[in-house]
Amino acid sequence: MIAVWKRELRSYLKSPVGYVYLFLYLIIMGACFSIFNVARYNSEVSYYFYYSCYVLILVVPILTMKLFPEERRNKTDQILITAPISITQMVLGKFFAAYSMFLISLIPSVFAVGFLAVNGYIEGGILAGNYIAILLAGAAYIAIAMLMACITESQIIAFMMGFFTLLIFAICDVISTVINNSFVTKLVNVISITSRFQKLSTGLFDFSAIFYFLSITTVFLFLIIRIIDKRRWS
Repeated sequence: MIAVWKRELRSYLKSPVGYVYLFLYLIIMGACFSIFNVARYNSEVSYYFYYSCYVLILVVPILTMKLFPEERRNKTDQILITAPISITQMVLGKFFAAYSMFLISLIPSVFAVGFLAVNGYIEGGILAGNYIAILLAGAAYIAIAMLMACITESQIIAFMMGFFTLLIFAICDVISTVINNSFVTKLVNVISITSRFQKLSTGLFDFSAIFYFLSITTVFLFLIIRIIDKRRWS
């Protein structure tokens, strides 16, 4: 698993994909920080992380779109499948490589938070809740987008599928307000990422929200493993 993680992380740092992800995420978040915090003299840290949750919908598929389609296009997927590591280790190695890039992109948030702390007041519980929320949401987003990339050979299609799937998970609350239906409301309560994110961002320890994010990440990674395992024997 560590070998796959190193290989994929090195690939991110040697190809434009990793830098495009970092550039887009940081430039958009920098703009959001300037508009909603600096320009308004607002030290509310929740703004930064709330908008980050939506920006990730766009940039996370950039991270994941090459993980599997590139292997299938270069015919190196069979090498990985037959390598002396399990499929689970291979998938986790790719997941943690993408998650490592995600963690790197969060480093500037420390400076943003520090700026707000110096020029205002930040409640420790809310700050911790927002960091927990974005770390869990990032893992879930990556797992979801990886599954979309796993079922196609085209990086462009992988990006589009990842983007629209994440968008549905994020804005399904809005959909439920438009479609007044009990089934839709129940479905939204099950899959909504935004509502769970907002619960954690208030600084309250919500075990059900944490369990939801961990479950989403685990289920989607499990589905990827099953798809690749089935492909190996087909």
